[in-house]
Amino acid sequence: MKQDKLRKDSPASKKVLLGLSGGVDSTASASLLKEQGYEVTAVSLWTWQEEEDPERLERASQSAALLGLPHLILDVRDDFYQNVVGPFVAAWGQGLTPNPCVFCNPNFKFDKMAKLADELGCHYIATGHYARVGRHESDYWLYRASHRRQDQSYFLYRLPADLLERILFPLGGKSKDQARQIASRFGDPVAQARDSQDICFLAKGQLKPFLKKQGLKQEEGPFLNPQGQVVGHHSGAWQFTVGQRRHLGQALGQRMTVLAIDGHKNTVTLGDEDQAMMEAMTLTDCFWPHPPPTSLELELQLRSQGIPHPASVIVTDQGREAGVRFKQAVRFSSPGQSAVFYQGDRILGGGLVAEMTPVSPMRQLATCNFLEKKL
Repeated sequence: MKQDKLRKDSPASKKVLLGLSGGVDSTASASLLKEQGYEVTAVSLWTWQEEEDPERLERASQSAALLGLPHLILDVRDDFYQNVVGPFVAAWGQGLTPNPCVFCNPNFKFDKMAKLADELGCHYIATGHYARVGRHESDYWLYRASHRRQDQSYFLYRLPADLLERILFPLGGKSKDQARQIASRFGDPVAQARDSQDICFLAKGQLKPFLKKQGLKQEEGPFLNPQGQVVGHHSGAWQFTVGQRRHLGQALGQRMTVLAIDGHKNTVTLGDEDQAMMEAMTLTDCFWPHPPPTSLELELQLRSQGIPHPASVIVTDQGREAGVRFKQAVRFSSPGQSAVFYQGDRILGGGLVAEMTPVSPMRQLATCNFLEKKL
């Protein structure tokens, strides 16, 4: 992979707009950019009020002052609710398990920063994400971070090519320990700042209370077995996610797994754990930074730190949908979650989990026979 630090020869190529939270990663990124000769302006997006760290914006201002950076604060709370929080709540109500970050990053955060960068005459935009941008056959692509443990490329897979050409990820080749060491130059409060939450507007462990507060109601509905028979009742399908095994709300006489959710009918289908294995899946709302081939062999990642699964992919509907067949059986994912295509460390694209094909009885038998021989 070829990576270029300065990709323009104009004066604007030395100017960069950095998203600054005042935490370890963004502060370390600012320091590295300054060391590399960039003219850095910092911006903090005020996205949420109730659940976000009340000291976050103040900490960002303090970090900017320590770094000697101009610092702007954009109040984008209304837009953030309309474009990120609202769709997140609506998806849960439909029985999906959404990941707001994968849409917030390209459609909101980076979009807002790019527009502000244009106004300020900054060619580049930068954040403290652990990912890399590089060239492959003259095009810009997103790559995994050098240190897989910190890699955040999964959350960034929908960044378009025209933005990738402008993005700098100073921490793409750094470990978290290295970032903390860099940030420690600016004092203990910065170096010891806690890491960002998975979902910035949601306190840990507060998903259900948050969704209730946002208007999702507890309404009794049936637990079904795979044959469609009622085996119990729950207080709202939106409180569950496919693949869930714990906290099903009642003793069902045996350990069960959520196999499917119908938010419109308020039903939750339960089954045995071995029924929650798939051999294929369909993805919708696919995104590709560059036009994809009609078929390809790659690895599919279903969670940010998940194991990449070898698979064959057929791209349909002019790139909007994709059919995936796994080389080996894979545990169910949750509809609404992202599945990201990797070829080595390079991201080719991704889409949203729509449908899953359970492992066929013959394949289950072959798998069992294989395991018996191994044992």
